Amino acid sequence: MLAGGGKRKLIPQTARLRVGERGVGFLLRKAGGNKMDSFDVGASWKTRNLRSRFAFIFAVIWSIYTLSYLCNIFFYLGLVIYPITHRAISAGLICILVFLLCPLRKGVGKEKLRWHDILLVGCVLAGCTYIAINANQLVSEGRLEPYPFEMVFASFLIFSIIEATRRTIGLLFASLIIFFFFYSVYSDHFPGFLFSTGFSYSTMFGFMYLSSEGIWGMVIGVVSTIVAGFIIFGGFLRALGATQFFNELALATVGFMRGGAAKAAVVASTLFGTISGSIAANVATTGQITIPLMKNTGYEKNYAGAIEATASTGGMFMPPIMGATAFLIAEFLNISYWSVCVAAFPPAIAYYATLLVQVDLEAGKIGLKGLPREDLPSLKKTLLGGWQYLLPFALLIFLLGVLRYSAQTSIMYTIGALIIVSSFRKESRLTPKKLLIALEDSARGMMPIIPLCTAIGILVGALSMTGAGTNLTSGLLDISGGYLPILLILTASAAFILGMGMTTVSVYILTVVLLAPALIKAGVEPIAAHMFLFYFGCLSFITPPVCVAAYIAAGISGGDPWKTGFRAVRLGFAAFLVPWAFVFNPGILMIGSPLEIVSTFFFIALGTITIGVSFEGYLLKKLGVWENILLAVSGICLFAPNLLTRGLALVFLAVFLSNHIVRVRRTRVSTASQPGDNHANYGRY
Repeated sequence: MLAGGGKRKLIPQTARLRVGERGVGFLLRKAGGNKMDSFDVGASWKTRNLRSRFAFIFAVIWSIYTLSYLCNIFFYLGLVIYPITHRAISAGLICILVFLLCPLRKGVGKEKLRWHDILLVGCVLAGCTYIAINANQLVSEGRLEPYPFEMVFASFLIFSIIEATRRTIGLLFASLIIFFFFYSVYSDHFPGFLFSTGFSYSTMFGFMYLSSEGIWGMVIGVVSTIVAGFIIFGGFLRALGATQFFNELALATVGFMRGGAAKAAVVASTLFGTISGSIAANVATTGQITIPLMKNTGYEKNYAGAIEATASTGGMFMPPIMGATAFLIAEFLNISYWSVCVAAFPPAIAYYATLLVQVDLEAGKIGLKGLPREDLPSLKKTLLGGWQYLLPFALLIFLLGVLRYSAQTSIMYTIGALIIVSSFRKESRLTPKKLLIALEDSARGMMPIIPLCTAIGILVGALSMTGAGTNLTSGLLDISGGYLPILLILTASAAFILGMGMTTVSVYILTVVLLAPALIKAGVEPIAAHMFLFYFGCLSFITPPVCVAAYIAAGISGGDPWKTGFRAVRLGFAAFLVPWAFVFNPGILMIGSPLEIVSTFFFIALGTITIGVSFEGYLLKKLGVWENILLAVSGICLFAPNLLTRGLALVFLAVFLSNHIVRVRRTRVSTASQPGDNHANYGRY
């Protein structure tokens, strides 16, 4: 086994690896597959304090209201809920939830209701209630100059939204929103491409608060309907035990292979990650099972945490749901959801294929075997016990891809189907307690999303009023000198910085609003520009110094967050390279002729795998420094959209692999001829 932080020790193949004395099944039962978040989701009413009780009530109200709105129940009851009314109600309830559950600062207790939180709750209630009641009249009037009392409502509500964003996302983004608000007022004092016509405070508050272009704009509209529906779907899946099923399914399919615990972590995180919408939640949920398994079977603690962090990040790139981002891309680009899934699938496969190869080579390098079959769940029993979780996914894909239903309609049918099919088994049946857990968990899952996306409305409104969006595009093009690689570096860096500590949905919305127009104007395919920014926005989750996913994984593994983060960067390096292929090799996004698509996928996947091998420094045996360097260069050459360069790289790889196999065989023959050697078969696949 591995000594924590020490040198790797080779384990002979004759050694039998056990997952503790009680096996894999014990860890699965202990984790329960139903971990929520750091809050006491599902706690009894008696054990809750006053804040938690109020939070529970508001969370359940939001979920019931959202489900009713998405199912058109209000319409059938003869009640007209205007879009802005819905957005105000949704944003108001979630912001109140934030003030009840997120303290003013770290170290402040959550037990008591404090005066400043009560005041903020009152501001949100007043500001959102006024909009909800008068939405239709305000839109029809088109008034941008508010009355004095509307100025009061607007100022206090906007302040409350920014504070809710600060508590859930952090000070950096809240400061960015404040900057853009004041920029709109004083834009006539800014130099260069930031210069614009300044606006009065009353006009700004009126535009942001009274119109459908500010905080009640398209961003919060999409998030409060489509994204909310999929977050609720994920909440029901977790409450009904789907997390444990995904973990058992992963272990049953790949757990017996070399490095099976790590491969199971990759598969489980892929399955759960695509629906969770949160990289951090994915790590915290599946990592409770997979990280201890990996450590107990021989992976060093930092490496185990890095595998989980990298695999969870990749879940956001994997169709069919991509953490709800697939539907946002379709909305922004006005294309079908199915087109997004088709485009996103090949790069996600390349990402995970590279990750699986790397964890397999690491297992070979330190002499690990698979988990004992008798300790693993039975694939047949796992499928028989969890088929009810797979049918709703099949229905969702059928509704979206074949019948072409809207995302909002499809997810409602899918949630209904999940509840119905889950009732066929006692273990997954929806009980009143599970229903309340699902409703509460769903609302809490929206806490980092709704306030941020409402605040993004201020940013979008400021860009719209001042024309700064167009100016920013022109500025980026001027700085890059019209040279596309420099523009890509600038926008990738900006997306990476903007994505620090944010949810994936928020990352996507913010980066495409600010940066995508510049790439599209430079000639990049729209979907390639959106995917490019989305990938780089998510990479901050595994890259120090922020690396939220690595911090959570290190907390579970007992490792060092920075070491875990740097190992995750090595494991997830494909995500740093593949986005460049979106621009220069659009065939990876299924753009072009069938031959271009197939050849591009082959070269890109082979290139990422080759670089992954060089990072591991091992193939059939340990590689030398120059071998690793030459492999990395060859992998990069495979990305070049040039047949000659790719051809030379292929020739080199063929020669290298042949030579490597011959050398390994000679070493084995030489070793086998020496008597008493117990390691003759070390490294064999």
